[in-house]
Amino acid sequence: MHGSAISADEIERNERQSTSTERNEQYDTAKADGTETGSEDGVPRHRGRHPGTRRRVPGHEDALRQVLKDHAANPRTQEAINQIGTLHEARFVMLDGGKRLMFASSFDGDWDKYIDDFAATAIGLNFDETFGHTQGYPGVRSPAVKDWFMARAIEAGNFVAAYPEPTVKQVLRALAVQRAFQQVLDNPSAAEALQHPALKPLLDLAGDLA
Repeated sequence: MHGSAISADEIERNERQSTSTERNEQYDTAKADGTETGSEDGVPRHRGRHPGTRRRVPGHEDALRQVLKDHAANPRTQEAINQIGTLHEARFVMLDGGKRLMFASSFDGDWDKYIDDFAATAIGLNFDETFGHTQGYPGVRSPAVKDWFMARAIEAGNFVAAYPEPTVKQVLRALAVQRAFQQVLDNPSAAEALQHPALKPLLDLAGDLA
């Protein structure tokens, strides 16, 4: 799992021509050090963590707050998250009396693909509608957006997760298996089959989780 955050004291378009390989090397180095990166605008990482903040455009505070509220209530947001299948969680927080916006997330996989997945779903539109209220945002489909995010990456002092190894897909599959097994337990016609000794470990575990 990776994570990242961003901070936008000075959100300017980044003109660096770093490659995606260089970006991922930076990301992997931070991961190996047990740290996380972020960006003042919302850059993510491998079960990555992505914390960061950006400075909003003056006069856009109310509009930005409304956009965040609308996205939280829009079913397309959760549908896109389900479609991507790598995002553990993410949050947007208005800081400094609404002058800055923090975006933090944790996700599975490669950082470049993480941004590409966002751009290919409704999350990309959410990003543009949100970060469009911050200074210098180039747009999620801009060739400059990944370097722009990474240029504003910040290193976190610590990152703690209750389940650092399982991916989102593994977690969702485990929950689906649990629900299916519960249906079996609730089915009276399965009572005889459940007496088989091979199922005892599963039944013991189900009892512990009840």
